[in-house]
Amino acid sequence: MQRYTTLVIFAIATPILILFSANHFWLAPIAVIAAGFLGMGIWDLFQTRHAIMRNYPIIGHMRWLFEGIRPEIRQYLIKSDQDEQPFSREERSLVYQRSKGVEDKLPFGTREDVYAPGYDWLTHSFSAHHLDNHDFRVRIGGPDCKQPYDISLYNISAMSFGALSANAILALNTGAKMGGFAHDTGEGAISRYHRQGGGDLIYEIGSGYFGRRNDDGTFSPERFRE
Repeated sequence: MQRYTTLVIFAIATPILILFSANHFWLAPIAVIAAGFLGMGIWDLFQTRHAIMRNYPIIGHMRWLFEGIRPEIRQYLIKSDQDEQPFSREERSLVYQRSKGVEDKLPFGTREDVYAPGYDWLTHSFSAHHLDNHDFRVRIGGPDCKQPYDISLYNISAMSFGALSANAILALNTGAKMGGFAHDTGEGAISRYHRQGGGDLIYEIGSGYFGRRNDDGTFSPERFRE
């Protein structure tokens, strides 16, 4: 009986409101709403598609209501400014503010937990040294390597031609040339757009899906050498 309490209330209240609305016109809208809920509850009892609405007429609809607004509830009431991936609300707000030319900085410190694991920051050194060269590089290849390479610490990671586009690859490689760092080709092999920018290239073999294969799918040393 407790399952149908709401329906019983509307079943009793609706005719009473209709009778009183004959003399009190301000009750008429309430009577219409109550009649609508009563009709909904009766339909819930006889429908066979949703067990929740059949067992809990009228109230059962609240489940789908809350499911519908669940993302907004989590976004605006539960999640913090640092949650969610790939971009948090704090990061998106920063982009919005800068794109609109409004103030994007808050005084009096940060709201980040700077002592949390994984939080990185830069601090001033008490005994700083002057650096004549800021082009930091690491030598790849030992004494037996015929073509050692001094690679920059800042490079473009693997993104293949097929995953991007001709213009994107050309822009990335041109940026690598301007910045003096290397551009990883990804699994899509080397295209003319990789070479056009003039930046250093890291030729990724990976699983060898593209560009280094014979027609039967086997690895081709000749094509790789070429």
